[in-house]
Amino acid sequence: MSCIHAKITEVEDDDFQAMINELYHCVDWPRHDEDLPTIFNLLSAIAAQDIKALTSNHLPTAGILTTKIGKLPDGLVYEFCRELAGILQTHIEAFDGKTVLSLVKSYCSFLIKPIKKKPNQKLSRHDQMTRIILQRRANGDL
Repeated sequence: MSCIHAKITEVEDDDFQAMINELYHCVDWPRHDEDLPTIFNLLSAIAAQDIKALTSNHLPTAGILTTKIGKLPDGLVYEFCRELAGILQTHIEAFDGKTVLSLVKSYCSFLIKPIKKKPNQKLSRHDQMTRIILQRRANGDL
């Protein structure tokens, strides 16, 4: 089973639980594992509500989230980071010099859907001309 979809309460790794506590501390939410049972649910909620709070300034001390990915020991946190990097379609080595928090923030940014922009004037005019041409062809007014 993947680390992202595992229930937080069922994971018995101390470093993983410390990372979850740090994430809750970053966004200043009380920890209720019943409300957000998996880390995917937690990261989705953070992405939807408060992604700008994911900074090391909100952490009281250095911990798992401020550790560089290249210096993580083999374990569940490293597997979690590898899984996030896989979802982002990159290798874990691409994040070697970065912290776990930066990888989590990249993943949360990935979860946010891009906002569709209003087409600019040139594109709007092109679309309008295309509709007129297609309508004329359909009417037989070539």
